[in-house]
Amino acid sequence: MRALRRLLAHVGIATLWPGYLLLLSAASRTAPWPRSLARPVTFVLECLALALLLAALARFLLGRGRWVEQVLRVPGDVTRQWRHAIWLLVGTGVIFLIPAAILQRGLIAPENRPVYAPAIARLLVLGFESIVLGAALRLLRSRSAMVLWLAGTEGNGWLGRHRRALTWPILAAIGAIIGLDAQGYGFTARRLALAGCQTTLLVGTCGAIYWVLVRAIDHHAWRWIRTGHWAAGHWSSTGQLEIPDDVAGRLRRLTAWIVPILGLVTGVWVWRVDLALFRSIGVITLWPAAGGTALTVGDISQALVLFTITVVAWRHLSALFAVVIYPRMPDDPGLRFAALMLCRYAVLGLGTIAGLSALHLGLEKIGMVLAALGVGLGFGLQEIVSNFVSGVILLLERPIRVGDIVTVSNMTGRVDRINIRATTIINADNQCMIVPNREFITGQLVNWTHKDRVARVGIRLGVAYGNDPDRVADLLLTIARDDPDVLLNPVPSAQMEAFGASTLDFSLYVHVADPSLVGRVRHRLCAEIQRRFEAAGIKIPLPAREFHLRGLRLDPSWFGPARYEIHRVDPAANRPQPHLGDTPP
Repeated sequence: MRALRRLLAHVGIATLWPGYLLLLSAASRTAPWPRSLARPVTFVLECLALALLLAALARFLLGRGRWVEQVLRVPGDVTRQWRHAIWLLVGTGVIFLIPAAILQRGLIAPENRPVYAPAIARLLVLGFESIVLGAALRLLRSRSAMVLWLAGTEGNGWLGRHRRALTWPILAAIGAIIGLDAQGYGFTARRLALAGCQTTLLVGTCGAIYWVLVRAIDHHAWRWIRTGHWAAGHWSSTGQLEIPDDVAGRLRRLTAWIVPILGLVTGVWVWRVDLALFRSIGVITLWPAAGGTALTVGDISQALVLFTITVVAWRHLSALFAVVIYPRMPDDPGLRFAALMLCRYAVLGLGTIAGLSALHLGLEKIGMVLAALGVGLGFGLQEIVSNFVSGVILLLERPIRVGDIVTVSNMTGRVDRINIRATTIINADNQCMIVPNREFITGQLVNWTHKDRVARVGIRLGVAYGNDPDRVADLLLTIARDDPDVLLNPVPSAQMEAFGASTLDFSLYVHVADPSLVGRVRHRLCAEIQRRFEAAGIKIPLPAREFHLRGLRLDPSWFGPARYEIHRVDPAANRPQPHLGDTPP
C-alpha cells in the first residue's frame, strides 16, 4: 500500500503542468479570436500537455532513487537508459509529429483556406520513425544495460537465451512500419504503429504489476507462510513449526501465469482481433459424439480450459487459502487443513464433471460407467473404496488432526498429512509411515492430543528403607515445581506407591504443555532428583539379592587353587615345553 500511495503521489505531481496546459487549451477554444488560430493553438497545447506528461512521468518514476528503482528494484543504469530514451522520443515527437499532424489535417487555414502538405508530413513522420528505430537499436543491442539486466536477473534467464529471437522481430516490425509508410500505406503503418505503442505500454504495465505483486508477496510472506503452513502440517522433527517459502513461491508462480494471461487478453483487444474468428473455428466438427451430438473444436477447447483451471486451482488452492481464508478462521491447524482438503476435492469433482460435460459426457453416461465398474469395486477395489470413505470421515468428523500424537496399529507418531486414501505419520525416528485411513476408523486409535496438547510425564523410583516417606514426597514436589517447563495446573503429584523388595517405591507425575517437551523434562527431573537426593542424604539403593543355602555340604577342596595344565609345542624343537601346573607331572 505504501508503494501504491507513492505511485499515486508521483503521478499526481507529474500531472500538474500538463493539467495547466489542458486548461489553457480549453480556454483557447472559447477565446475571442479567429477559429483559424484557435484550432492550431488548441491542438498544440493538447500535444504539449501529453508530451509534458510523458516527460514528467519519466522523471518522477524513472529518476535516480525514485519509484521504479526503489519498488521494482531496477538498476540505476537501466532506468537512466529508459529515461533518456523516453525524453528523446518525446522531444523528437514534438519536433516532428506536431508539425506533421498540423500539415496533414490542414489546421493552419489563413482566410479559411486550409493548408495541406501531405508530402512534408510524410517526411516528418518517416524522420520520427527512423529515430524510433535508432532508439530501439540502442536499447536492444547486446551490450545494452537493459538487455544485460534482463539476462542476468534471477528468473529471466529465458530472456537472455532467446534475446535474438525477441529483439529481431521487434526491429523487423519497426522496419516494416517504416517501409509501409514510405510506400504510401500510411493508414496501415499508423495502425500498426499505434498498436505497437499500445503493446509496448501494455508489456511495461504488466511487468510493473508483476514486480509490484512479487514485492508485496515477499514483503507479507511471513504472515501468509505462518498461516498456510501451520494448516498444511509442515512441522519439524523437534515438533516446532517450520516456516518454508512454499506459499510465497506458489503465489509468485501463480502471478507469473495470471499476469501474462491478462496481458494476452488485453492484447487481443488492443489489436482489435475479431471474435468471430474464434467462433468460426469453434464450430468446426471433429467427429460425432454419442447421441448424435457433434464434438467440435470449441468443445475440446472448453474442456481443456476447464481441466486446466481445475488443475491450477488444485495446486494453488493452499496459497489462496493462506492469503484469504486462513486469517479469518480460528487458529486450528486441523480445521484449516480439513477445510483445505474438502475444498480441493470439491474443486476436483466439480471441474471434472464440468470438463466431461463440455465433451457431452453427462452425469447419466458417467453413472453408467460407474455402475459397470461396480462389480470391480465390490471385489478388487473394496479396500481402496473403504480407505476413500474413511478419509472423508476423517476430514469431516476429525478424530485426528494434523499435528496430533496418535497410536494406531502399535505405531506411535505425529500426524503429518491426511490424504483421501492414507495418512502420513512421522515416528520418533523421523520415519514416514503411510497408514491406510481404514485403520483409524475400524481399528483401535489412541489420540494423545485430541483434547489438548498437555502431556503427562511419569517417573518411578525407589529409596532405601529407613527414609521418611513424607520428606521424600515433599522433595520430589519441590523439584517438580522448580522446573520451568512443568505446568502448575494440573498440579504435580508425588506419592509412595508400594513396599518393594529392597526399596520404598515412589512415583512423580507432572504435566508439560506439549508432547515434544516430555523427553527433555524427564531428563532434567531425573538429573535433579539424583543431585537433590544425594545432597539430602537419601540413597537410591542398587538392586540386591541374598541367597541362603541350607542342607548342603561343601568340600573345602572345592575352593582351593585351581589345577590346570598348559601344553605347548615348540615348532623348532618339535617337542613339548616344560610342564606347567601346581604339582610336578
